[in-house]
Amino acid sequence: MTRSKDWLNTHSSHLLLLLVIASALLGLWLRILPMDFLGNGPVQKLIFMDTWYSMRQIEQISANYPGYAWFDPMTAFPTGKDVDWGPLFPFLCASVCVLVGALSRPENMIVASYVPPLIFLLLIPIIWYLGKLSGDEKTGWIAAILLPVISGELLYRSFYGYLDHHITETLFSTLFITLIVALLLTTSTIQKPWYTKKSILLAIFAGIVYFLGLMNIQTMVLFAAICALIFLIHALVLRDRNHLFILLLHTCLFFITFTVLYLPLGLTHDGFSLSRYSIGHILAALAIPLELGFLTLFAHLFAKKPRFHYIGTVLTSFAAGYAFIAMLTPDIAAQINNSIHYFFFFSYAESYINEMQMWEPVRAWYSYNIAIFLALVGIVICIIRLIRSYQPALMAILVWGIVLMYATLMHVRYEYYVSIVIVLFSAIALSTIYSKIAASEQPEKRSKKNLEMKDQNLPYRAIAVVGILMLIIVGFSVQTVMTVADKQIGLISMTNDWADSLTRLSQISPDTGVDYHKIYQKTEFTYPEKSYGVLSWWDYGHWITFLSQRIPITSPFQDNVPPVAQFLAAQSEENAELNADDVKAKYIITDFATVTSKFAALPLWGYGRDRISQYQETYYQPSGQGGRYDPVLVLKQPYFESTAVKLHLSDGSYSPGQGGSLLTIEQSPMSGGSFKLITNAIQISSEDAQKFPTSDNQIVGSIQFTKPITDVPALGHYRLIYESPTTVAADETHQIKEVKIFERVKGFTLPGTGTIELPITTNQGRNFTWQQKSMNGTFTLPYSTQNNPYEVRATGPYRIIETGKTIEVSEDQIL
Repeated sequence: MTRSKDWLNTHSSHLLLLLVIASALLGLWLRILPMDFLGNGPVQKLIFMDTWYSMRQIEQISANYPGYAWFDPMTAFPTGKDVDWGPLFPFLCASVCVLVGALSRPENMIVASYVPPLIFLLLIPIIWYLGKLSGDEKTGWIAAILLPVISGELLYRSFYGYLDHHITETLFSTLFITLIVALLLTTSTIQKPWYTKKSILLAIFAGIVYFLGLMNIQTMVLFAAICALIFLIHALVLRDRNHLFILLLHTCLFFITFTVLYLPLGLTHDGFSLSRYSIGHILAALAIPLELGFLTLFAHLFAKKPRFHYIGTVLTSFAAGYAFIAMLTPDIAAQINNSIHYFFFFSYAESYINEMQMWEPVRAWYSYNIAIFLALVGIVICIIRLIRSYQPALMAILVWGIVLMYATLMHVRYEYYVSIVIVLFSAIALSTIYSKIAASEQPEKRSKKNLEMKDQNLPYRAIAVVGILMLIIVGFSVQTVMTVADKQIGLISMTNDWADSLTRLSQISPDTGVDYHKIYQKTEFTYPEKSYGVLSWWDYGHWITFLSQRIPITSPFQDNVPPVAQFLAAQSEENAELNADDVKAKYIITDFATVTSKFAALPLWGYGRDRISQYQETYYQPSGQGGRYDPVLVLKQPYFESTAVKLHLSDGSYSPGQGGSLLTIEQSPMSGGSFKLITNAIQISSEDAQKFPTSDNQIVGSIQFTKPITDVPALGHYRLIYESPTTVAADETHQIKEVKIFERVKGFTLPGTGTIELPITTNQGRNFTWQQKSMNGTFTLPYSTQNNPYEVRATGPYRIIETGKTIEVSEDQIL
């Protein structure tokens, strides 16, 4: 037994390393789980939406290696897009593809999809070292074991197929903070001379890592701000002018290293914008040594004064300095304010962007289970230790951790940052638990012989307790990840219907005249005359660029969203046409989600939040269970008259009114406010519905997407040219497909009165009759009956119902 204990004590580090390796392999396996799903279907898929644009960049870099396009005409038609983020992540992926010779689809997609899981592995030694700096070696080992397998956004964003910069963002920001903590600790022990080899290397590496992080994405500037806050608190606590001067010299070295790297590569935009690669980032990095210069000067001037003099002068000077900047350069001050607002305070209600929602407790538990509570315990432990004695490493990770936790509470998109924080503070809590239990296992009084035996005793209870807690975290996490991989990947990936539709669009639409792979210079580029835009909701823009190699008008970058939203929510064809003209749209792509779950975003982006209720609104009605109420989404007539609904649900055809419900509404009080309660509902006809004007307490609505309240006119400038195979909803008169593509045409103007109809069969064999009522003595006909090039085609001539007259229309007449 003694030999076993000796062996375990001697080889404990090796055993812990094996546990880390085993955890890393398990974590790698978890990250590759989406592979089977992404490989099935008509095309190789990726996870989420931004990843498709990253893959577009990877292909472009591979074709022009190592060139990078800072301007892209293949998105944001008709202006093109200034690329505002850095080349690092797509360049790494493209380099791997070039290295292994995977330069064409789908091989390059498969090879690139392995890069995020492999990059993640680099975080393991970093968090081990950060844990060691902020706690002890046990903390580092525990953090390194937990990180690969804990669930949450960091794991999902390092999935196979998640080709986005978030994993490199987390890697370089964590490494930068680790280097700053190490620099704080190293410089605190320096007396004379002002440097050591280690401290110089740490400062230089910090400059290199900051540069790499910034060339990945500009949000790296947040970590420069966190670094500045760490240095400020450190100076206010210590007020040691010698130490601050040494730290100042090292931050000057950091700034010089960063600037030397950034100047030849990073000045791609004019001005001082922090959201672009401009000289503004030089000034942001310069702020760190400038800050330390002022802190050092004030520490010298107030060396013999009470501490509160120093603190008060520093804070007052910084406030005055910001006021001076705001007066001298209001644009820079506005950028700082806007960046702070966007990062910490931007509301989900302002955009309906899902990742801008607040971090809900249920989601936090689902992601991190008991680790979230252990992390909170770890934060409390660090605060108690700091109160007892100042430790720079604990202060630094607390500042970093609390800022990121607050950012995540405000916007769930930053959860991939906070994963590292939760693991680190959980490791601190578990290490403390281990030490407390291990200490309690040893007798308080020992003989000399017992003291000699101490190192041979293993703290079995401590190992068991900490091991069980870690296994609980791992067990819940693995279960969560497997559920996500099995049931949710399909919800955040492209459907087969979208893949089919965009592949078909590339075959049936004319070339845009813009080379998909070529790198264009903005100052030298103009769109060819034959170029055009594809209009769809912004979620789908990158899919359009990548799969169809056509130019979307808007995309997840949110360029041109207002005119697109105004088109889709427009109440008349005249208004829709004005917006379509502005963005030079030739094709319109709609899907079922756009007219259902995503519809509220259209009036929000197009006209403002107050306009949503004109289209649809949620009311409540008694559920039948005492004191409880059920929400009811009520659709109003403007919903049915919106362009998106006319196209996707009615194929651009006239739809007769079906009547609706006359609802009596009253405000019902509840704690903190009130809600709108339906107190009475009466079914009324379409004719009667037109007689009731909407008021605060009485509205006419419908709860069925396919049943407009009053008549909805047809569209005369849009023809269906493709629909996807899957039927997502159906009733007695409708068979609704997931995705539809429409072509915008001039339309043929035919004199006449009454109602005209046209029998149509789609590429999926669905038959429907397109109808239009005359307006001002004319019809505007969007379909040709002769020489139609599409699979969606008329099966007969137009016929005016009232007279029986038939009309043939050629393709040339409608274009």
